Amino acid sequence: MPVKLDERLYAAAVLCRPVEGRTFCDVGCDHGKLACHLAALGASKVIATDISRPSLAKAVRLAEEFGVADTVETRAGDGLDIVAADEADVVIIAGMGGDTVSEIVSRAAGQGKMFARYVLSPNTHPEKVRAGLCKAGYRITDDATVSAGGKNYTLIAAERGAETLDGLQLLFGKFFRTDATFPARARAEKLLLESKLGSAPAHANARYDALVQALGEVKDEDK
Repeated sequence: MPVKLDERLYAAAVLCRPVEGRTFCDVGCDHGKLACHLAALGASKVIATDISRPSLAKAVRLAEEFGVADTVETRAGDGLDIVAADEADVVIIAGMGGDTVSEIVSRAAGQGKMFARYVLSPNTHPEKVRAGLCKAGYRITDDATVSAGGKNYTLIAAERGAETLDGLQLLFGKFFRTDATFPARARAEKLLLESKLGSAPAHANARYDALVQALGEVKDEDK
């Protein structure tokens, strides 16, 4: 029986399908729930990495509890430095800042490590993750927002391939123009910024202007 995941990790797991027979790497695995979930679904191997050895110890205990210790391999190290490209079909990174996620992807590409698929959920700066993927030679296939614990998180999947995104796509998602949930989220953020613009820094004003422009390019039933 697979490990129960919260909404965010479950959405990441969905983007990993098909799971059976494939190899995965969960970077920054923390408690190891996602790694054990994929192993229970039939992954041939899941490499669970973390810079924290106490986190890896939790992942080991969970793998033993769910009977997937033979499938989940834990490694201590930084990002993908300890993983070869031929060791994983899919790389998952969830729960880190966008700067860190982008740097991990870029560093791996610089080392000649090109994985078939990335599933990424940055806590901050998703625009940097999208830009980093494009620069590293990946094409975004999924770009959505998932709610978990009262917060919204970005979830991005990408595969090898060249593409260029415009500025608004980098900020708000590759598919924001056709995303039915985008207008409501954009309006809510716009109102929040309007309440702060009197003392907001310049970048907040730029964000506000981008939101206005993006809302002008989508079909908004509540305008």
